[in-house]
Amino acid sequence: MISIERFRGALLTTILSGLVFLLLAAIVFRMIGEQPETNSYALLAEAFLQGRFEASRCFDLDCALFEDKIFVIFPPVPALIALPFVALFGVGFHHFIALGLICFFITGLVWWQITRNYQRDYRLALLLVAAFLFATPLQYTVLRADGVWFFAQAIAAMLTSLALWSAINKRNAWLVGLFIGLAFLTRQMSILYMPFFFVLMTPPDRSIFAINVESIERLLKLAVFPAIAIGIYFAYNYARFGDPMQTGYAYIFPPEWDALGDPSAKWIEARVQELGLFHRDYLLFNLVHFFVQGPDVEFSGKYLTQMSGFGDKGIALFIGAPFLLYFFLAKWNREYLFAGLTITLIAGVTLFYHSNGFSQYSVQRYVLDWLPLMMLFVVRTVRQDNMGIFAMLVVQALFLNVAMQALAFVANG
Repeated sequence: MISIERFRGALLTTILSGLVFLLLAAIVFRMIGEQPETNSYALLAEAFLQGRFEASRCFDLDCALFEDKIFVIFPPVPALIALPFVALFGVGFHHFIALGLICFFITGLVWWQITRNYQRDYRLALLLVAAFLFATPLQYTVLRADGVWFFAQAIAAMLTSLALWSAINKRNAWLVGLFIGLAFLTRQMSILYMPFFFVLMTPPDRSIFAINVESIERLLKLAVFPAIAIGIYFAYNYARFGDPMQTGYAYIFPPEWDALGDPSAKWIEARVQELGLFHRDYLLFNLVHFFVQGPDVEFSGKYLTQMSGFGDKGIALFIGAPFLLYFFLAKWNREYLFAGLTITLIAGVTLFYHSNGFSQYSVQRYVLDWLPLMMLFVVRTVRQDNMGIFAMLVVQALFLNVAMQALAFVANG
């Protein structure tokens, strides 16, 4: 019996390792073949180096045309990360996937340290870290980091993970605020983490509603850098568009750029132009892809043997990453409550958003805006005596990631 159990364990480890290797190999393959002039953050970095905010041109769909000037609409931190490389190699710098991979490895090291706070068994800790890195959309954002949207999400996942590490491992409110401030200047929804971090940094024996010197000091330490970041973002918007609340989305997809659009994304252009960035009509589409939609592969021909269609709008969270269901088994306390509220708020807003993270072939990538919170409670919940079940769920998620990326490669060449 012991030999059978060892064989099962060795087989499962081999399968896990093989799937992880394939996903890493996919990143390396795309990294080697990355082409220049695909990531608009290179243009924004070039603009900063030349002392201006407008770009000379646009490499993707989401640029704004305002007063005959082109603007990269996204927050500035990813451009600042790319800036020294653009300074050295010019706007043709084409190693964004490599930068994304560095962020990926930093995120993995951070989660290793976070996980070891709760899991003594290094095998289980390693499995949990591998699950977060490879069995969620994180690996795919690195794979596609040559695109402006994916590069920003790889950086934001690293920064929010560093904020969690600062709160849990370092108990340093200043660092938490710094990383959330930087995350906000990468992906704006990150600012909604702040109430959770206030609760997380409050000692368990103290009320989160107490008003005293200690709580005010903790709040100020947490809030200083995010407040500065908000001020910077408002000033940045004002300098570009004359309105601190205008991010530039109102000026994307102008009619004179119609010929530049990607035919596969015309539906996004139509949504933005005719319905707006947020609309109730997007709710059903987003709900289905968030909770219901499985892998979407279509076949045609007389014998239905020719692959003719391939869904690139994402699949349901708990189909693509079923191990995340452990979140609902976590201990219910005030930290769990505020994490759940934060997840619900961020996810709820995106359910009315014009895009659910297009394009993607597994779990939709927008979940990365709140996934570190969910993963924290998965890490706290999984136990060694159910590691086998957890590992099987991770294998399913990894297999689906590999299978969908392989089919996408075949379908798209």
